Amino acid sequence: MRLAMTTVTIAVPIVIVATSHSVTGVRCGVPARVHSVRTMRSHASPTQDPAPAGTHPATPTEPAVPEPRLPVWARVLLPTVLFLPLAMAGAVLLVIPGFADLLNRPDTAAVWAYVPVATTVLAAYLAASWALVRWVDRRPISALGLRFGKHALLALLSGYAIAQIIALVAGWATQTLGFARTPDLSAAAEPETVPVAAMLLLVFLRAFVLQGIGEEVLFRGYLLQSLRRRPIQGVVIAAAAFTLPHLASSGGQQSLIEHLLYLVLPFGFAISAGFLAIATRSVWAAVGIHGGFHLALFVATAVGVTAQGPAVWLATGLLHLLAGVVIAALIPRERWAEVRDVGPYGQRPA
Repeated sequence: MRLAMTTVTIAVPIVIVATSHSVTGVRCGVPARVHSVRTMRSHASPTQDPAPAGTHPATPTEPAVPEPRLPVWARVLLPTVLFLPLAMAGAVLLVIPGFADLLNRPDTAAVWAYVPVATTVLAAYLAASWALVRWVDRRPISALGLRFGKHALLALLSGYAIAQIIALVAGWATQTLGFARTPDLSAAAEPETVPVAAMLLLVFLRAFVLQGIGEEVLFRGYLLQSLRRRPIQGVVIAAAAFTLPHLASSGGQQSLIEHLLYLVLPFGFAISAGFLAIATRSVWAAVGIHGGFHLALFVATAVGVTAQGPAVWLATGLLHLLAGVVIAALIPRERWAEVRDVGPYGQRPA
């Protein structure tokens, strides 16, 4: 607001010259600050109270972000509890007569029947994530980091590359050293009636549509941005919340001890996924690591690395954990401050 300014020099104690538009004060020959009458009235208005102590108005470099409606423990608990029900959302299609038989067919029809199952699960994850970020955290859907473009594609491929390299190294090392189980691939072979293209589609659906995208949007999208005030702690908490439901997973565990050892695997790649998502400003980096983990197992088997069992789970999880620590160490201090202010996928205005 431009203030009207008039300079008057008179050697008297105080002279006030008033007009209908401005007031000029002069003290001992020195011009004083001039205020418009409207400004003076607004300053004197009792309806404008000063800001409460301890509060700071929003600035262009410090956007006002509303506080979530629920405490931290509730925001962590919600996605943890919702995880398994959302993962089973595709089961609603089984009420369709004959749909279960279609899924069990030994040909391409079963693969095409799997498409609506995977997409239903993905839709459930996305809807739940949107509802949480919108109604619990009171933030726009952009806070989930789902914007896709060249940058997001590069983040996705980077995540996949990390997952693929770790899968090959962990599998090869444990298999060569004799620590891993070697499955009977002949018993698990797919029928010849399923073409290679259909088999690749099924692998993609399981790796990304059924699991990778939806689960990462829920945990590295919603939960990570909800814990942005302490981003490093947020990555660890989100990883732990993601890991806990995997106690009910079936990844070849043969005892209670193996069920516990298996948890190192999802916790490890959740750590690397979280830090890579922060480093790249895109949840698609986490999708690349998560979906890439499942796709990497298929690729590793195709090149002869068939190692399975606790040794592989531990090696893979620990390598992902190491990768996450390295990524976190490379993130500059300014980036951590930005995450605390606007979240892992926001950016301060220039």
